[in-house]
Amino acid sequence: MEGVSTTYDDRRALRGVFCLFGTAVCWSFMGILTKWNTQSPFLIGGVTSTIVLVFTLVVARPQLRFSPLIVGVGLASFFTGLAFRYANQLTTVGNAIVLQYTSMIFVIVYQSLAERRMPALRHVLVVLGAFAGMALFFMGSLSAEGMLGNLLAIASGASFGLQFYLNSRPGAAPLVSSLVASVCSMVPLLFMFDRLPQVSPAEWGYMAASGVFCSSFANILFSKGIGKVPAFTANLICMSEVIMAPTWSFFIFGETFSETALAGAALIVASIVVNLALDARARSRAAETSI
Repeated sequence: MEGVSTTYDDRRALRGVFCLFGTAVCWSFMGILTKWNTQSPFLIGGVTSTIVLVFTLVVARPQLRFSPLIVGVGLASFFTGLAFRYANQLTTVGNAIVLQYTSMIFVIVYQSLAERRMPALRHVLVVLGAFAGMALFFMGSLSAEGMLGNLLAIASGASFGLQFYLNSRPGAAPLVSSLVASVCSMVPLLFMFDRLPQVSPAEWGYMAASGVFCSSFANILFSKGIGKVPAFTANLICMSEVIMAPTWSFFIFGETFSETALAGAALIVASIVVNLALDARARSRAAETSI
């Protein structure tokens, strides 16, 4: 029976990995759709969030239950988007992305504080490998300028990590939390109705695609995957977004990769694969111990 249980855990974790990778794929197109849109970030966020709210309620139909945990995750999600949006305006895109993914460090910190123990060495080593890969990948776009933007990106990383950590806790409801975040993002739209007639049909299409594919589908996949793997692993898998987004830009806009960027991408992928392998070995050892 232990062997059956271990196989089930492995299959469950694999489903979680695929769902989270799908989440990263959805997220990775958001930058391109935003780049094509000339409207303000607040208007884009408000319209997109309205679409997410309607799509989630009509299609996903989550059980609406609220708790401090669920609302807290929603507020963290809203703050993550807001801080990251401003960070992109005040610092380089490379800085904003790399610093937001300090979220992995914050996940480890939150777990260590909650469990009152030092972080696992393998997690520390994987973080170092992943950040070395990101540094290589974005070399040339990183700078010490825009300190306020850098601080906002780190704050975004802290709340992003909090999302992963809290969503992995018992009682979490990621889809309901996404609704809370959507309602918060819709508030600025109340003061922008006069700008809606200026939105072109193409821009409405970009926002619709972003709301349905990049956000709603991503939220559904995330909600199915986050409970099946550890929070740190979930965050690391979703970090593959930072490789995919520039890849789509290469095919669509002709933006090229340097050899250093390719080496960085390989190091990021290696960090993800190594962590997944270590997770699988940890599950196997836990199963053997319980026999």
